[in-house]
Amino acid sequence: MRHWLVRAVIAAVVGVCPFGLGLAQESGRRDLWAERVVVVPDDPAAPRVLIGIWDSGVDTTLFAGRLARDRNGRALIRGYDAFKYRHDTPMESLPEALLARRDELNATIQALDDLDTAVESAATRAYEARIAAMTAADRAAADAEVGRWSGFIHGTSVADVALMDNGRAALIIARMEWWKGSPPVPCWTRELADREAASIGDLLRFLVEGGARVANMSWGRHERSYLRALAECAPDRPEEERKALARYTVDTIRAVLRAGMLAAPRVLFVGAAGNEGISMTESNPATLLSLPNFLLVGAVRQDGTKAEFTNIGSHVTIYANGWRVPGRLPGGAIGFGTGTSMAAPLVTNAAAKMLAVNPDLTGADLRRLIEASATPNAAGLPLLHPAAAVAAAQAAGRGRAGPSSEQRLDRE
Repeated sequence: MRHWLVRAVIAAVVGVCPFGLGLAQESGRRDLWAERVVVVPDDPAAPRVLIGIWDSGVDTTLFAGRLARDRNGRALIRGYDAFKYRHDTPMESLPEALLARRDELNATIQALDDLDTAVESAATRAYEARIAAMTAADRAAADAEVGRWSGFIHGTSVADVALMDNGRAALIIARMEWWKGSPPVPCWTRELADREAASIGDLLRFLVEGGARVANMSWGRHERSYLRALAECAPDRPEEERKALARYTVDTIRAVLRAGMLAAPRVLFVGAAGNEGISMTESNPATLLSLPNFLLVGAVRQDGTKAEFTNIGSHVTIYANGWRVPGRLPGGAIGFGTGTSMAAPLVTNAAAKMLAVNPDLTGADLRRLIEASATPNAAGLPLLHPAAAVAAAQAAGRGRAGPSSEQRLDRE
């Protein structure tokens, strides 16, 4: 199985694939994003800006001193397992045999990051030689392991991007798991749909009550993903029944998200558009919402041109770099993920920096200023401009944020 097929399996499980799907990289492209960097240094006297990482979990050992804590000093972490039962660990509980192979599996992820963007490296050559020597059965087993590991590491990379160059931010972790394997386990039911909607509502409230001001959601719960899973695990179930269950799941989750977000106007929620290269209405994620404090993020390349894999549509109102975005993997190795999952935390990162210089901004204010400070690419897509967005936030709060805010802001 080629690496892009491994990614396709992950896309079906996660709903938003963490990386791109075998897209060729063109040489000599300008890196637009290096020109837009803004740094907010630490200020021990200033309050933390709390970022909710609503994802597959975070390796907390990489973020010492960057975790939000309750009055008893406990890190703010809430989680649910694949069967939608409460399990408050920072990451999924994997078999010890798999965890013991962390470095090997991280190296495979790094190789796949390179292969997905047509970057030739020693890692890619070693990976392809290893795969070529495998039997079909061994290759299928290896692909399954990599698929599970890709979901396991996803939230850690997202958290690293969301915190980048912001000394004033801390993390709240809301962890969720997806089904596993092929055919997927658990096989989807209406009971699971109801439990998932309830768990999502609980995680949303947890983030809001914990003080998160911006929440990153690099997932979508796409209707097409549920349909693919049901076709595998319940092929004998009538097609119309599978369609009805998938639609019921998406509609139920969307209603919970809508109510929870509207009840939290001080929070900006940031979602990923998805990587199927189709319209948002065709993909139909539960996050297909139009709310004043919610942003859907599409992906462009390093030079600002649209990435072929990004989902599009009128609901996608901001685009950010989704091409080879550096982020740490569990244990500290650096991955270079590609996809809207990596574009979304760049918007989250900008929003948290805006709050660092102007904490009075609401979720709607953040969305408005991010969109107003965006610059169009040649095709007219609005591109995130973090430095301009932070400057706009600072200007909006001038006279309230105090003169020291200018001194806390560095630009590169």
